[in-house]
Amino acid sequence: MISEHFDTRTRINMKLALDRICRNRPGGEDHGFRRSVAEKIVRCALTGRTGLGQLVDAGERAVVRTHFEGEPA
Repeated sequence: MISEHFDTRTRINMKLALDRICRNRPGGEDHGFRRSVAEKIVRCALTGRTGLGQLVDAGERAVVRTHFEGEPA
């Protein structure tokens, strides 16, 4: 699916963004965590924002959202 929508440079930037966000984070290798970050990165790229910085920002927003949703009320 990814290769159908994105060129090589965009796919590389998406992978770099995911790795940058997940490394050195508690739970950063957890499949569910990586998936939620990756989904946000893909949505960002689908809107045409494919720069590494833009993709990292989108992934970071997913981390903040995941953290916020995981906290007890």
